[in-house]
Amino acid sequence: MPASNKNQSNVDYDVIIVGGGMVGLSLAGLLLEQNNKVAVIDPKAVESDWPEDSIGQRVSAITRASERLFKQIRAWEFIGEHEKAPYQRMFVWDGESSRGKIEFDASLVAEKNIGHIVENRVLRRALFQSIERDRQLDWLCPERCLSVDYQQDYAKLELESGRQITARLLVAADGAFSWLRKTSGVGQEQKPYGHKAIVCAVKTQNSHQHTAWQRFDHHGPLAFLPLADEHYCSIVWSVDEAYADQLLALGHEAFAERLSQTFESTLGVVSLASKPVAFPLIERTAENMVAHRLALIGDAAHTIHPLAGQGVNLGFSDAIELSKVIDQSLQKGADIGLKHRLRPFERARKSEARAMQLAMQGFKRLFEQEVPLIQMARSHGLALSDKHPLLKQKLIRKAMGL
Repeated sequence: MPASNKNQSNVDYDVIIVGGGMVGLSLAGLLLEQNNKVAVIDPKAVESDWPEDSIGQRVSAITRASERLFKQIRAWEFIGEHEKAPYQRMFVWDGESSRGKIEFDASLVAEKNIGHIVENRVLRRALFQSIERDRQLDWLCPERCLSVDYQQDYAKLELESGRQITARLLVAADGAFSWLRKTSGVGQEQKPYGHKAIVCAVKTQNSHQHTAWQRFDHHGPLAFLPLADEHYCSIVWSVDEAYADQLLALGHEAFAERLSQTFESTLGVVSLASKPVAFPLIERTAENMVAHRLALIGDAAHTIHPLAGQGVNLGFSDAIELSKVIDQSLQKGADIGLKHRLRPFERARKSEARAMQLAMQGFKRLFEQEVPLIQMARSHGLALSDKHPLLKQKLIRKAMGL
């Protein structure tokens, strides 16, 4: 495919991506396939080496749709088999009642697995390795932005190094506290969930059985996500802020004991493999995902509760949709940075992100209820859903992004 039409303005790049995390790098891979000249700016170098026995603090549940993206841009091949943990089953139960449970199995949709659990540092390294040698890419790192200036035909960034660079389109992929979003004057709505997510790695007495486990009670959801070693899991424990502070104040042994009790010793005795850390959970929604010569993707555009593990996958879907809209403009010889050219991306992605946010709000409210009648209805609902294969097939495919 020919490169974009440079006659419209004398710019350094077609697209500058501010933020070289997983979502920003995935977009860079897609844009480079279209023969765009791309710059990626990030203050933090890509981690490429770590102790063999260490476990990353943060992991992501990679859907089949995201896996296809990584394969398309040749990043999947840079993730070793020992670095990705496929899971065949999901088991979800209501901790307030023994009858409320639902189980999902990949065999229901004739698939080998539902998805993979991969450490975020592994994903970022693989995405970077897949594009680092591309001649159309400039990796500006470590680097920070100082100012942005939007003109009719281009956008200009002034960098901390003193360099000034221009592009027809800027993309904010710099996270929930996006500098580019704020500096560009795009507002953001915030709704605190009142929860903190505690994350750490644990060792379990029994095998995780290649299953993603999730238990709900009135404090919030507790997920055990399987890692490559069958006796290790990454946990995400989302609880109200006061209870989170109490848990973090416990010693490691006491924390592990409370964790095992809450998990009903489903995988036997649990011990910590890394130090628990917590971060507040806030639903964030940018007022707009596009403006003149600007598009927002990933956490810069929206954040959701992690109970369904879909946050980063929403970001990957943003990257896919934005690259499609850019390609459509290129095919027509049109200016990729004009707001009306970017609007199809915003329409497609804003509605899906909002639907996911509403679903997460609903789940949170439903499971934090302590009213016995509501708990009973919730429990029966899970049990009835577990008996309907067609419904479960639909839910599995949705979770896989198919």
